[in-house]
Amino acid sequence: MKKLLNSLASLKLAVILLVLLLVGLAAGTILESARGTEAAGRLVYYSWWFLTLQGAFAANVIASIVKHFPWGKARAGFLTTHTSILVILLGASITFFFKQEGHVQLWEGQGTSEIESGTLPFVIKLEKFTIDRYPGTMRPSNFRSDVTVIDPQTGPQRFGIWMNHPLEYRGFTFYQSSYQQEGGRSATVLSVSKDPGQAIVFFGYGLLLVGMCTVLGTRISQMRARERRLVTPKQVKKVTAMAAMLALGVLAGPARADVEQERRQPVLHDGRVMPLDTLAREAVWNVTGQRSWNGYDPVDSIRFWSDEPEVAADAPVVKIGKDIASVARLPEGTTHASFSELVGNKALMALLDQAREQDGAKQGVMASASKLEERLLWMQRFFQHEAIKKVDKADPAAIEREITYNKVRPTRIAWIVLGAALVLSIFAWNGKRKVLDGLSLAGLVLGFAVMTWGIATRWMLAGRIPASNMYESLLFLAWGVGLFAVLAFAIMRNRLVVLNANAMAFLTMALTDLLPIDGFIHPVPPVLAGTPWLAIHVPIIMVSYSVLALGVVIAHMQVGFTIFKPHRRELIERMSDLLYWYIHVGSILLIAGILSGSVWAASSWGRYWGWDPKEVWSLVAFLAYAAILHARWDKQTGRFGVAAWSIVAFQTILMTYLGVNFVLTTGLHSYGMGDSPVVTAMALVALAEGGFLAWGYLAQRRALSLTAAAA
Repeated sequence: MKKLLNSLASLKLAVILLVLLLVGLAAGTILESARGTEAAGRLVYYSWWFLTLQGAFAANVIASIVKHFPWGKARAGFLTTHTSILVILLGASITFFFKQEGHVQLWEGQGTSEIESGTLPFVIKLEKFTIDRYPGTMRPSNFRSDVTVIDPQTGPQRFGIWMNHPLEYRGFTFYQSSYQQEGGRSATVLSVSKDPGQAIVFFGYGLLLVGMCTVLGTRISQMRARERRLVTPKQVKKVTAMAAMLALGVLAGPARADVEQERRQPVLHDGRVMPLDTLAREAVWNVTGQRSWNGYDPVDSIRFWSDEPEVAADAPVVKIGKDIASVARLPEGTTHASFSELVGNKALMALLDQAREQDGAKQGVMASASKLEERLLWMQRFFQHEAIKKVDKADPAAIEREITYNKVRPTRIAWIVLGAALVLSIFAWNGKRKVLDGLSLAGLVLGFAVMTWGIATRWMLAGRIPASNMYESLLFLAWGVGLFAVLAFAIMRNRLVVLNANAMAFLTMALTDLLPIDGFIHPVPPVLAGTPWLAIHVPIIMVSYSVLALGVVIAHMQVGFTIFKPHRRELIERMSDLLYWYIHVGSILLIAGILSGSVWAASSWGRYWGWDPKEVWSLVAFLAYAAILHARWDKQTGRFGVAAWSIVAFQTILMTYLGVNFVLTTGLHSYGMGDSPVVTAMALVALAEGGFLAWGYLAQRRALSLTAAAA
């Protein structure tokens, strides 16, 4: 009996099950992309073999808890964490067997007690449906259903239901899902849910976070205190001030006085009031693909388009790709063409019509055609004097704040400062001089301060947390690197933290600033508006990516030293120890992000888990890192193995962050871009990583052989 218990409770079995679960989950998302949601659910997520895997995992957890009885104070985190898994699985089972859910569509004045899964013990009637829109646009900012619940027990009662604000009544919860408008009438579509397992699952979520944090605290208390070189606060303040003056000196030079007043003209665009300067920058970027055209101020450019439309139409300013140039039969190498030349090309206009009529995600030349139409429409609105909608009254402080934000361009300042700090970190690493350590740390702190100012200012301008698109998520990724590095250095006094944080933050900020990513502020869909969960979930998940990205940098350094400097064993061990802490903390933040997203989904759509590819791949990533932590604890893998597998595991983070958005063609987070350059880039990265790890493995084998021979 004891032998059976030990076998069931083994960490080796736990690692095997974790890997099998993550492989199954990954396969489910690929199957969903290829054959649809129903096939993924039938063949993977609710299949007999996947449910059996979950049962085996639960048995492993139970056996592990029993095996380590009595637990004692040192195992409080272990007990809490593993108990939470059982609680979550129990709640999920209750949800699976007993949850009632469905949709109900109501036209104004209509009532019903029928839903897809049964009959309600009361009638719900739609009194009025309202759509709020962003100013100056037709984009919905929210939609609301005013309903009357007619209950024989209590009589009629009035309630309001809108996005992220459901109605809970007698165990049923109603969520604003969608709407329909036809013939001057409006109908609401409500999701209805009664889930007795949800509260149990959420209780398990809380236990899981408490347990993992307790385990981390236990590990920290067991770590031996090490002396680290410390830069005095006085040195840091002095260096930071010098660096700040240097940064201020590289800001944009003085603009011409004749455009300064026009630049500050308040205009209504994209659902908010902004200075003309912002509209001009966005217009020039969208039309030309550049921040400015031929060195002209963007305000001058749009003024030219508005004042001289006939002349501007003949200027070759519209960006085109090779495929569009080929269709239009333009000379090879043409990157920009004039508005008149493009709209006068019959073959090109026919292609635009074809792209407009095509349903679903567009790829290849069709995607290029849709993008070209957007560029042409931008110019046309200026030609027809429809783009600039002046506003008489606006907050002068807000206008000046946005002008300053545009002029400073904090992403640029941040990567310049962080790049300089990275160079200093490298010299400090080789020279081992305290002043260089101080300068590199000060550069990191200053870069973090610039990123913080940029995010805070953008938050004030948008009136929401800047966490709604790829560009804004990159801001949080770099900011999270800086935040964690500053905190980690304060605790650990490890110069490796500063070196790899400068490298990672510099790379992220440089990519954010230099890649052709739309960095302008746009309205958010209703599901992202009016909820605190956006400000909770996105920063947590992005900081988790940041910490794990720092870990993968250290892992590469460790493997690199194994290849080129195998005799630096003490340094390699220090890198391995630091990598462990990165993985541990990053995993806690990752699961916190997953769980907060789950709670958000429950408050918005009535289900805490829907097998969306984004949430599935997030779980895959967490399971990958959990497998590494368990394998390390059980000594199933050594220092090199942890580094190598963490590099492999980070590919799941890349898949979660980029692959789901740009590769898969299904899910709430998919952009439907299966032919995106991101696919090629991810494949090349995976191949390069494979070659690097193979090289490292051979070097590790050679080092072990030499050590054995010497012994």
